Amino acid sequence: MNRLFLTSAVVLAVVIVSETQAQETVPQPPKVLTRQERGEKVMNSFSQGQGLPPHFQQLQKDFPELADLTLKYAVGDIWGREVLDDKTRQLVSLAGFAAEGTMPQFKVHAQYALNYGVTPEELMEVIYITTVTSGYPRALIAAGTLKELFQENNVKFPVTSQQ
Repeated sequence: MNRLFLTSAVVLAVVIVSETQAQETVPQPPKVLTRQERGEKVMNSFSQGQGLPPHFQQLQKDFPELADLTLKYAVGDIWGREVLDDKTRQLVSLAGFAAEGTMPQFKVHAQYALNYGVTPEELMEVIYITTVTSGYPRALIAAGTLKELFQENNVKFPVTSQQ
């Protein structure tokens, strides 16, 4: 009787341990982030882990609804996509800001690009391409803004490329 009881107890313990281990090894699907969480994650990466950048915090104070839309849609839904890597996304955006002549956004995103490891030479290429796609006036304005940013970041200027 004791032997039967002991055997049953051992079998039951093995079953419980096996089921517990099976449950522990079942991969869990990744947590689906909300639009806001995706936006905050991207903003945090923009600022190299420092949270929401100061200019965005100011937008939240001044225009909370605009900040909410920006965080959820522009940053969470669009910037949060993973088709392009961070460096490529910044370079594409910089070309757009240069073409539009929106220098405050150009400067902010050029800083983000540097944070992501875009080189000064790569940023200069955006200026050169802008001459073809949007004309010299826009390229010259963007060049002046980029020079300011380089000076603020102690980037040796002028930047010369290998080509």
